[in-house]
Amino acid sequence: MTSYQWQFARTALGPDGKLAQSAQVLAADVAETDTWVQITGVFDAQESWQWVNPSDTSQIETRYGKLHLYVGEYDQWSDDTSGFSAAQQGSGELSLGRGTTNGTTGNYLHGGLQDVRIWTGAMTADQVRSQVMGTPDNL
Repeated sequence: MTSYQWQFARTALGPDGKLAQSAQVLAADVAETDTWVQITGVFDAQESWQWVNPSDTSQIETRYGKLHLYVGEYDQWSDDTSGFSAAQQGSGELSLGRGTTNGTTGNYLHGGLQDVRIWTGAMTADQVRSQVMGTPDNL
């Protein structure tokens, strides 16, 4: 049996237009299939934090921006791969239900995408719960 995992990712391109860095956060559990699931991705560009190298605690790096993935109302745990080593301004293509690896698009969503809503600015966990959460009947 094949299993799937929800993921929210963001990439940054360098001056040459090639992938320079990517950030991601994965859901903690295997994705439910054959049912409706509310997935919310948030990139908070203002959130900066310190990352400490676990093998050398004297090595501290500032990370800029942070990705949050909500499965239902629950913010998934994220590690050092959920931020960037430099401030990033988003631009370019927005893709949903697919991914690109080594220049090849694939990893297509095995299901239907019912609704997409985009907000300007990052939402807090409380805003996700109060303004985003809903059932398919009341969206």
